[in-house]
Amino acid sequence: MKRSVLVAVLLALAPRLQAQGGSSFVAADAVVVTTGMTIATMRDLNFGTVIKGVATTEGVATTVAPAAATAGEWQVSGSANAFVVISFTLPTTLTNIQALPGSTMPIAFNATSAIWRRSTNNPAGGNVFNPAVGDVGRLGPPPNFSMFIWLGGTVNPAPTAKPGIYQGNVVVSLIYQ
Repeated sequence: MKRSVLVAVLLALAPRLQAQGGSSFVAADAVVVTTGMTIATMRDLNFGTVIKGVATTEGVATTVAPAAATAGEWQVSGSANAFVVISFTLPTTLTNIQALPGSTMPIAFNATSAIWRRSTNNPAGGNVFNPAVGDVGRLGPPPNFSMFIWLGGTVNPAPTAKPGIYQGNVVVSLIYQ
């Protein structure tokens, strides 16, 4: 008999983060000043309820694709047409916040677990990339100086997984290029 484990995975930063705009030297006499960059969490990555394995088998792997309605999503705003280095700090396990300490579940990300797209809040037609490697994205042209990022992943609960809510943190880092 398979048992279900409630997994309300919250993989995101605080609802709103600010990144400082920088300046870079183009020549000895010139400086290009950029506007600040903001990132807003639009949606947390959520695996919903997952099935744990029985004593003789592994759990049922549950994958959320980056284009799925339950994928994590961020909106980035900044300087028009600017190139932005996107990198992630990704968890390898999620922690059960309702069980005894040490109750964890593995989480994995593959080469197609992330998408970025400039100006348009729709992952279809976006640029697929490996979140463990990162990518260079581009903010939109006027009048929409935005870029959207989506993240999926896979969890695979062990037969010994305790029921409860498992969560972890994903850190999204952005740097003007």
